[in-house]
Amino acid sequence: MQSSFNKLIVVLSFIVLTACSSHSSQNDQDNSSAMRSGSLFFPLPVPLKASYQDEVNLLRINQLIADKSNVDNKQRAILLYERGLIYDRMGLSAHSRFDFSQAIQLDPTFAEAYNSLGLYLLMGEAYDEAFEAFDSAIELSDDVQFSYLHRAVGLSLVGRYDAAKEDIERFYALDKTDPYRVLWRYLIDYKVDPQLATEQLKSAQAPADNSNFAWGIVDVMNGKISEQAFFENISNGITTNEELAQRLCEAYYYLAHWHINHNNINQGIYYLKLSLAANVQDFIEYKYALLDLKAIQTQLQHAELKKAEAKIN
Repeated sequence: MQSSFNKLIVVLSFIVLTACSSHSSQNDQDNSSAMRSGSLFFPLPVPLKASYQDEVNLLRINQLIADKSNVDNKQRAILLYERGLIYDRMGLSAHSRFDFSQAIQLDPTFAEAYNSLGLYLLMGEAYDEAFEAFDSAIELSDDVQFSYLHRAVGLSLVGRYDAAKEDIERFYALDKTDPYRVLWRYLIDYKVDPQLATEQLKSAQAPADNSNFAWGIVDVMNGKISEQAFFENISNGITTNEELAQRLCEAYYYLAHWHINHNNINQGIYYLKLSLAANVQDFIEYKYALLDLKAIQTQLQHAELKKAEAKIN
C-alpha cells in the first residue's frame, strides 16, 4: 500500500505547463509529466517541506540538550550538530549556523562541525573565516573530504583558480568513481583551462557496477544522450517525491553551469532557478545555486552600469 502511494506521489509531482500553446487535447492533459519550454520538457517536483520525522527528532534532541546532568560536553556537541543538520534541512540557516558554532565551542576537535560551519561562512561571503574552518576540518580528520570541494569553490569565487584546481584534484582523486566529483572537477577546472576540463569530462567513464543517475548528467554534457532523453528518464528507479526533488535539484544545477560555459546564460539562469524550486535546502547544489544567482546578478548589474557609463561618455 505504501509503495503504491509513493509511486502515486511521483506521478502527481510532475506538473504540465505548456508554453506557447493555443489549444490542448485530452491527451495533452493526461500527459502531465513536465513543464514544456520550446521543444524540451522539464520535470518539476512538489517542493520539499519540513518532514514530520525531523520535527519529532528536533523535539527529542531539544530534550536531551536540556538534560545537563546526563550529557557531557562532547555528547552535547554531537546533539547540537545533529540539531544543526535538521535546522539546515528546514531552511533555518541562522539556527543551523549557531548550533554548528556552539558544537565547535564545546568540542574544538569536531571536524564535521567545522566543515558545516565553513559552508555557511562561504554562503555569507566571509571567505577568510570559511577557509579557516575548512582548513581545521581537513587537519582534524581525513574523513571530511567535502571540505576540499567547498574550499575549492571558495577559492574559485575569490579568483584563486590555481589553488582551487589543487583542491578539486585532491577531492576527485579520493574517489574517481563518483560522478559528482567528475562534475565538480569539470566546473572548477573549466575556469582555469576550458579545453582540459572538457577533455577530462569526456574521458570520464562510469564503472560497470556504478548505476548512479548522475552519470547521466555527465553523458548529457558529453553529447552521449540528449537533455530531453535524460529528463524523460530521470524518475527511473525512484518512488517518492523527495527522491525526485533531490535528483532534479542536482541535475538542473550541473546542467545550468554546462549551459553557462557554452554561453547559454539565460538557460543557465533558468536551470539554477529550477534547481532552487525543488527546495532541497540541505543539498550543496541548492546552496551554491543561491550563491551563483547572486554572483550572476552582480555581474549583469555591473555590465549594465558600464553600458550606461559608456552612453554618458
